[in-house]
Amino acid sequence: MKNNKMLQIIAAAAFVTTALSAGTVDAAAARVQDKSTASQASSAKLAVTSERIVVNGQEKSVSMLQAGNGKLIALADLAKIYGAAVTSSKGAVTVSTGKNGHSLQLQTGSKTFKLDGEARTFSAAPIMQDNRAFVELKPVVTALGGEIIAAGQTLQILTAERVAGSFASASFDAKGQVIAVKEDADPAQVYRLNSDYSSSLLFSDPNASNMAISPNGDLAAYTDDNGQLYLLNLDGGQPHKLGADTSVKTDLTWTADGKKIYFVQGDKQEKISCVSVDTGMITEILADKVENKSEVRVSADEKKITYIVNVTGVAQSDKDSTEDSLKIDYSGAGEQIYTLEIGVKNAKPVALTASGDNKLYPAYLSNGSVAFLSADADNPNAKGAIKAVSASGIAQDLIADVDVTISAASPTGNLVAAGITADGSYKVYSLAAGVKTEVYETKEDITGVAISDDGTRVAVVADGKVFVIQNGKASQITK
Repeated sequence: MKNNKMLQIIAAAAFVTTALSAGTVDAAAARVQDKSTASQASSAKLAVTSERIVVNGQEKSVSMLQAGNGKLIALADLAKIYGAAVTSSKGAVTVSTGKNGHSLQLQTGSKTFKLDGEARTFSAAPIMQDNRAFVELKPVVTALGGEIIAAGQTLQILTAERVAGSFASASFDAKGQVIAVKEDADPAQVYRLNSDYSSSLLFSDPNASNMAISPNGDLAAYTDDNGQLYLLNLDGGQPHKLGADTSVKTDLTWTADGKKIYFVQGDKQEKISCVSVDTGMITEILADKVENKSEVRVSADEKKITYIVNVTGVAQSDKDSTEDSLKIDYSGAGEQIYTLEIGVKNAKPVALTASGDNKLYPAYLSNGSVAFLSADADNPNAKGAIKAVSASGIAQDLIADVDVTISAASPTGNLVAAGITADGSYKVYSLAAGVKTEVYETKEDITGVAISDDGTRVAVVADGKVFVIQNGKASQITK
């Protein structure tokens, strides 16, 4: 009798205190058992199942307890996800995420918990079963600075919230990471966005929207109002001048190896030059006195450049040359694409096009042809299309399924384009190794696109949010 009574007293009063070390896979969450939980031991157990979830893009296995119409997650598994420490004292469980993190206190059976001393509430109280605490997922994840996002049938947890804001453009670096400009910040901000939904602020600068990012993603180039060229290391540090030339420079374009930057030069955009990233020395590439050059691009092997010339109207007048007799002939006006061989003695620019359509976003493809967006502003019924023209001037349509509005290319010659369908939605197509693929569709306005060097990943800026599409799956990496 005495022994049985003693055992009952011990069972009613026992609780276990454990510590979960950060990053320790086999650690357990604190187990707390008081008189109320002891009395529950005789009641029917709730079902516990092992389920797969996605944490920061990686699959994990966790224990989930079915409680009514909802599920609670094992606190030990949740703490392990955060690399958190769990302790218990006097029936209260404390989850600590580190020196600069948060402290969360909860008690089984109570809908009230504290985050850094501030009271918050659960929809369902934590439950203790088999000496394991199970808690409502969303309140804890949110309290610890994380986020739960939709991922089809699979639950997806982010241990840190996605960066929020309106983004204007995106590009891929050589590592496959996305570099994007957040335009609603003052000044504009440049972020590196990772596939696990994490992000890092690289810098803030009024010139951020006009910066040209190097292919490897390490450097950014821009000019100030005086035409001075600057370089900025994206891994930290202050901008520094590249050379001392202060002539007008526009349309900065990096070579594929990241050693030079090409640009259109002069008050009238009459020259094309390049600058050495190592020395700051400027080399004049073309000075044919033809004005209004733009969008210079360099082939991957740096043997050719292509660019657009905006041909304006030609003034004509009679022998008296009066104001009344002056006429402007626009018959030859329009945008034409030219190409020039670099390093070839006495090489002259060659016109690749002669049509009257508007031409934008020229880019070298992997086969050496030049792709561009063709648009006819004078014909409201005409659709924008991606065309390509060979060195011999033979043109063909590459993407004409939609009214193309924007395109971009990688240094390796892969291309991505977005356009509007008949029902007003947007479709995105990639063109990699000569193969066209529809990769994404959305009702939101698309203002930016990019494609990775290997052609396997596409970035889309839709309604200010950045999406990455790979293997037919779209991930929204900002919010």
